[in-house]
Amino acid sequence: MNQAALIDRVAGVLERIPGLGGAYLGGSHGRDEADAYSDVDIYVVVAEADEIPERLARLEESLDEMAPILYSKVLPNARTINCITMDWLRFDLTVVSGIELAFVAGGAAKPLFDRLGLADALSATPPSTPGPVADALLEVVNEFIRVLGLSMVVRGREDLVVAQTGTNLLRDMLIRTMAMENAPQPRRGVLALQHDLTPEQMAVLLDLPPLDATWASIFARTRAIAEQFFPRARVLAEKLDAPWPETFERVTRKLLGDRIGLHI
Repeated sequence: MNQAALIDRVAGVLERIPGLGGAYLGGSHGRDEADAYSDVDIYVVVAEADEIPERLARLEESLDEMAPILYSKVLPNARTINCITMDWLRFDLTVVSGIELAFVAGGAAKPLFDRLGLADALSATPPSTPGPVADALLEVVNEFIRVLGLSMVVRGREDLVVAQTGTNLLRDMLIRTMAMENAPQPRRGVLALQHDLTPEQMAVLLDLPPLDATWASIFARTRAIAEQFFPRARVLAEKLDAPWPETFERVTRKLLGDRIGLHI
């Protein structure tokens, strides 16, 4: 089964379930950006929000009609069923009310069927591509400095494994900051970084020093990540009028140099 066949089968089953007001193809398929490795995001529409728990339970009962299911689970939002088929096609069913549809779909969704007549209103909704906000950036910046400072702890404990994990956390926060640099744009997620980042940004990430199980390697990679992160984050902070945590950064940098020789 390919993605197109999966979409047709899921849509056919959904259309036969009583009480559903419609189904819409969202995500990369809704934006016409899907490739052979994309998952399939489907918004299942009900008239009122209080119908969601009952309809979600009914969808769970119907999964095997849609495709041979290898794995499925209801996500913590209690609206989305995450599914993997026996041939490892991935699809999500998210139940929303008619009022919520335009908000969650961001104006980029295609009707599979539309009993509530929402398609025209949805097509008139401009795509939602909010830019970064100061609070979100500061959350990343403060967490970056905190994790950077924990290098003193893991070096003191001689824990190379945890130190390697820390460098990966720092790299992930660099990636988040790079994505903020490119906003406004829809985020595609960790499996689609080539769509979220520019070629220059990807080249920076690919050029980071390799991570070996030595302190020299870990410090070199940490330093390289920090040297990319701080200038980029500062430029964003100025654009967003976000107050930079000067003291937190300055004290952390000094202690890293004084205590473990990690000069950033």
